[in-house]
Amino acid sequence: MAPDEPPFTSLLYTEPRLYDRAFPAATVVPLCVEACRRWRATPPRSTLDVGCGTGRHLAALAATIPECWGVDLLPSNVAYAQATRPGLRILQGDMRNVRLGRTFDLVTSFGNALSYALTDGDLRRTAETYAAHAHPGTLLVADALNARAYLQSGGFRERIEGRLDTPEFTATSVAIHALDRAARRLTRTRTWTIPGRPPVEDHAEYRLLEPDELRALLERAGFAVRALHDNREFRPTNLAGAPTAGGDVGGMGGRKLYAVAQLG
Repeated sequence: MAPDEPPFTSLLYTEPRLYDRAFPAATVVPLCVEACRRWRATPPRSTLDVGCGTGRHLAALAATIPECWGVDLLPSNVAYAQATRPGLRILQGDMRNVRLGRTFDLVTSFGNALSYALTDGDLRRTAETYAAHAHPGTLLVADALNARAYLQSGGFRERIEGRLDTPEFTATSVAIHALDRAARRLTRTRTWTIPGRPPVEDHAEYRLLEPDELRALLERAGFAVRALHDNREFRPTNLAGAPTAGGDVGGMGGRKLYAVAQLG
């Protein structure tokens, strides 16, 4: 995968307003707030969201954080975020090599952004990007697809159906998954059906990360891991990532890993 070349296609990225419809709640914001309360001496004054998508998480964080920046690979997401959330600073860039020339009190990376780093080199470079935008005391909060959830705990499902209701139409989707256990890669081919339109097929491939692998990745980049959970409530578990009750509209079934780390 060359720099700046997306390894995926998605109707929700081609039409970002649909992404906001599909995932309206910024569910990770309470996680960020609690992490900052626990591990930062003072509330963050600046934040960078790597792989910010439509900027929905940043928009929620902006209620308490004065300076909010985001970076996303896709021009469609960047244009949408700039148009709908003008109080944020959203830039286009590849998470493996973008450098903004400054640091932030809080760095976040959600929406499986890290799991789009398919190779060990991609993972290393992305973690280095997190570190390049951090200073001593900076908190990193990131999620990734949990390998244990898909390889051991029943999170893998070959077929997941979804539904997305909008004021204009109802879209249904069928996601077909393939799992390469040796490479720890999950491939999704999803077909959308929208009345009056031809079917739309999109494709994504994800790297599944073991908890110890994610911890080691962040530590090699200079972070001390403060917490690693398979839930957003900081509940201690065996990190097996028991599957969610049902697949989401995005076509995923297993619980994620949530890491909180701090630059020394």
